[in-house]
Amino acid sequence: MTDKPTPTVPQYEIRLKGYLDSHWGDRFEGLTITLEEDGNTLLSGPVADQSALHGILKKVRDLGMPLVSVNQVRSKQGETKMNSIKKFDTKVLLSTLWVIVMINMLKADILSLFIPGATDELAKFSASTGASIPQLMLFGAVMGNLAIAMIILSRVLKYSINRWANIVVGIITIAYIWGGMSSYPHYIFIASVETLCLLLIIGFAWTWRNIEA
Repeated sequence: MTDKPTPTVPQYEIRLKGYLDSHWGDRFEGLTITLEEDGNTLLSGPVADQSALHGILKKVRDLGMPLVSVNQVRSKQGETKMNSIKKFDTKVLLSTLWVIVMINMLKADILSLFIPGATDELAKFSASTGASIPQLMLFGAVMGNLAIAMIILSRVLKYSINRWANIVVGIITIAYIWGGMSSYPHYIFIASVETLCLLLIIGFAWTWRNIEA
């Protein structure tokens, strides 16, 4: 059986105006009492819940000492978690996924050179679409360079443009990949990997919030 994680007890800092006599310390058991240079007293430590906090504030009121401030502070565990979240960079993640897409696109093109009759298949596709072979090759070159451009643009574009560029180009690239569908196993596998990465790009861009930008 897996042990449940122990919930973190909130940490509070309660600042009072004036110095608290040491003999009152036992009334605030569990809290650290610090006499500050500016003449204030700081009570700091864990407070179980709001009821316990109200109990402490009632004791302060009974002492007749003016209350300066009450602040909840993050524990070290919470700070560590927040720091790890801040290190998460959406721009770097999107750019890295585009690198994976681009490598797989190149791999698919290289492996396709070894397919017997690849030129004849291209000619048939040209006839069925009504586009010339040079036009098809130009379109493929544009799509390849668009993926390359997104590797850089994902890192440098501003938030709003960056977000929508990844969504739109991601959808267009998926359509391009499956529009030129081939029944060869290597193409299906590579296309599946590319599509997974592109769906992740679209998903991360869609849920991307400006606080991360």
